[in-house]
Amino acid sequence: MKRLVLVNPPLTMEERYGNLAKAGSRLPPLGLCNLAAVARTAGVETTIVDAPARGWGIEETWQAIEKFAPDLIGITAVTISVFNAAALARYIREKGHPARIVLGGPHVTAVPEDTLQRFLHFDFAAIGEAEDTLTELLAWDGTSPLDGIAGLAIRRGDEVVRTAPRPFIKDLDRLPMPAWDLLEGYPTAYSQSAMRSHRFPTACLITSRGCYGKCTFCDVSCFGRKPRKHGAEYVIRLVNDLIERYGVKDISFYDDNFLDFPSRIDAICHAIIDQKIDITWSCDARIDTIRSPEQLEMFRKAGCWQILYGIESGSQMILDEVKKNVTLDKIREVVGWTARAGIAVKGFFMMGLPLETEETMKETIRFALELPLTNAHVTFATPLPGSELYTTASKYGAFDNDWRKMNMWSPVFVPHGVTAELMEKYKKKFFRDFYFRPRIVATYLRNIRHPRQALSLANGFITLLTSLVRRGR
Repeated sequence: MKRLVLVNPPLTMEERYGNLAKAGSRLPPLGLCNLAAVARTAGVETTIVDAPARGWGIEETWQAIEKFAPDLIGITAVTISVFNAAALARYIREKGHPARIVLGGPHVTAVPEDTLQRFLHFDFAAIGEAEDTLTELLAWDGTSPLDGIAGLAIRRGDEVVRTAPRPFIKDLDRLPMPAWDLLEGYPTAYSQSAMRSHRFPTACLITSRGCYGKCTFCDVSCFGRKPRKHGAEYVIRLVNDLIERYGVKDISFYDDNFLDFPSRIDAICHAIIDQKIDITWSCDARIDTIRSPEQLEMFRKAGCWQILYGIESGSQMILDEVKKNVTLDKIREVVGWTARAGIAVKGFFMMGLPLETEETMKETIRFALELPLTNAHVTFATPLPGSELYTTASKYGAFDNDWRKMNMWSPVFVPHGVTAELMEKYKKKFFRDFYFRPRIVATYLRNIRHPRQALSLANGFITLLTSLVRRGR
């Protein structure tokens, strides 16, 4: 029987979150759980090595890989972790392990040629959705040409070439249930921010793929622009499985657009209500997916306690420039509907988007304070590989294209007319003006429901205070 190890490479909280590391989330590698389930269905003995969750460096990660003695090693990476993934691959090669090493994930999908030319210790890369690609790789005899397997980037001499594109999976419900059991200590070994968890234990899910939005700062290379979804029955199976096997009481839906499918979300809500499923949940959403106040009332009755909206900026000029396709008035309306429905609202914002000025940063802060938000999150606009902004950034300002710095907490992109120091000043001002208000402090204290949440909240508060007085990151 073939043996497969799937690896989430070492990445410290400091590398991911900078000086906000103590308040950061540690989420499970859901993509690896999907791939592991597919491999096991194909009869392949499979394990997951999640180095960040264990706090492991390269040596400890290597030891776990070597102990399993795999025939194939799959390593996933986002942009901020790709150098770590490459260092692990190099270490495996230096140890003389014979297994093939394949790199996957959003980063290499966005820039496969650049990645494989830079990092020579990966044998090849899986581009895009990898479930079907992995199935064919596991059936590969190891000697015949790889050209017949779609969705790969392979080396041919000094060049990197792609095989035929891998079609997107149309019927996501044909995929097996994720292999959560391969994550040691799941779900309590993982954590979200204090205000993303409502009850414990908490878990997270992704139940759809793709986004129709055209935001210039987003990369949709992996899943494309045509949204696809698991059906309502499949989602309810996922929820019930988490409740029955792991005692989960709260779920965060990390779909790009969980609410993008009106009939599906209606069916999910009715199932939760009719079956009296004891679950609370939150989700990420675009403003333009909300249809009416009545819809939000139904969400609340079905256990929805928080919706997280990508608002980005308080400047209509900037929203138009980055193709957000939403107006400030629409944001005000939908956020107001959500708050009045009794659902908490978190807003995501960015400093340093194209056309940013000191005045537009002030507008963003004023807008955030005007809205009935219970929580807010602000990062620096970062032109990630695969996004439109990655190729057009130089038109708008100075761009330090160093993948190691792209954690969204360091200003790698500085628009014309502002400075990194000015952006840092207004990011801190945003946090200070938003969070140090009696209404927000009272909301946080009122929502503490568990000692773990209280500890997370205290750590977050201390981390925020420290970040506001520290220079730079």
